[in-house]
Amino acid sequence: MLRNGVVEEAGPTAEVFARPSSEYARRLHADVPALNPDRYAELRDLGREALSTDHGGAGGPRIEVSGVTKTFGSLTAVDDVSFTVPAGTTHALVGESGSGKTTAIRLLLGLEQPDAGRIVVAGEELHGRSHASLRSVRRHLQLVYQNPFTSLDPTWKVERLVREPLDRYGVGDKRERAALVRSTLRSVGLGEELVSRKPSALSGGQRQRVAIARALVLRPDVIVLDEPTSALDVSVQAEIVETLLRLQAELGLTYVFVSHDLSLVRQLAHTVSVMRRGRVVEQGTVAEIFDSPQEEYTRTLLDSLPVGAA
Repeated sequence: MLRNGVVEEAGPTAEVFARPSSEYARRLHADVPALNPDRYAELRDLGREALSTDHGGAGGPRIEVSGVTKTFGSLTAVDDVSFTVPAGTTHALVGESGSGKTTAIRLLLGLEQPDAGRIVVAGEELHGRSHASLRSVRRHLQLVYQNPFTSLDPTWKVERLVREPLDRYGVGDKRERAALVRSTLRSVGLGEELVSRKPSALSGGQRQRVAIARALVLRPDVIVLDEPTSALDVSVQAEIVETLLRLQAELGLTYVFVSHDLSLVRQLAHTVSVMRRGRVVEQGTVAEIFDSPQEEYTRTLLDSLPVGAA
């Protein structure tokens, strides 16, 4: 294992993984989701427990997707898809490429309109709304993209990147917006010294934290996370996952998490829908699906995980 050009540890693979002797190797080992599926179990459940306590355990789902279908010509991209997401929890959409995950989140975000079915977010139905009405709903429904380097305007500084949603929705005056930007950056673990930097002057982890801050600054109820850590190494990924779960616990956020990484899904999500060819073939709690999959397709996906992840 290399660090700063120096070999920190070397040996047979099985020995290094089973009994890492250096602090750096032990830290890398701890950051691999497949090897530590329950690492965030306590933190993952804090937000749901706090929300249940604050509201007496009452309240319906934050997201309801019911019988949604979407076709593009002869292709049925999403076929009679249904799932619900309770407030303060994380629901994962998993499946191979072409399974319909991306179309499902585009429908959820109102970027596409379903041919059939209903989508309700925080009690507000998305289908059939005017552009202005849909815009008001989107304020409470934000997206974090897969690659922050391409999703963030490279010519803008951090302050403007995070402030832009506030400008678009006319939130507060100039001083209030500046204060919101800085407090939101602090909440994702970034210091004020970064506000004048452009994305190219940030590390990959810092860029993704800026993307999360940009999504968070409007204080949304729901955040869609589209492969938010796939471009990061395992150590930075672990930091981002911990940040997301901490924010969920503190703010009662509801996440929809789209990922190919099932070991990361096990760490982060409460419930999961397995998609194949536009349909949900199996869904339930993460424990149910990972421990007792009922469908052959789900078992095939789980069999592809490294030993120790399922």
